Amino acid sequence: MQQREETCPISLSAHRNRVILSIEEGYRLPAPMGCPAALHQLMLHCWQKERSHRPKFIDIVSFLDKLIRNPSSLHTLVEDVLIMPDSPGEIPEYPFFVSVNDWLDSIKMGQYKTNFMAAGYTSMDLVSRMSIDDIRRIGVALIGHQRRIVSSLQTLRLHMMHIQDKGFHV
Repeated sequence: MQQREETCPISLSAHRNRVILSIEEGYRLPAPMGCPAALHQLMLHCWQKERSHRPKFIDIVSFLDKLIRNPSSLHTLVEDVLIMPDSPGEIPEYPFFVSVNDWLDSIKMGQYKTNFMAAGYTSMDLVSRMSIDDIRRIGVALIGHQRRIVSSLQTLRLHMMHIQDKGFHV
């Protein structure tokens, strides 16, 4: 083991530290190719940083039981799912974002990643509580960009309420 660390340009401990830091910042691996969206959504829920936000074992069993009883729900693959709804009234079944950076990229607002991080908005839970004033305060000046972020936040809040009220669903 020591021999390998000496020959690698980046030490294994430095690599481990980067992995841990990435996880703490909310990064999660993307879904495997061909993964049903419902299963990836379950994985994202199980990977919540805050333990109390993760599903209970009985909820996971119930969710998997529903999938088994409704195999057609496994036909929608992650790569086939549209990220943004066509109208604000639609609540998409997926995705449930874990990373602020992934969410910003999905709504084509990746240029504000630094603004969000610098202002301390490092988790989707914190982001979901933002107001229009908060969005302006962190430096989103263009009205169109503010509207896009607010619209996505409204959808995100509906998602979170739906998940809290209903638990997992197929």
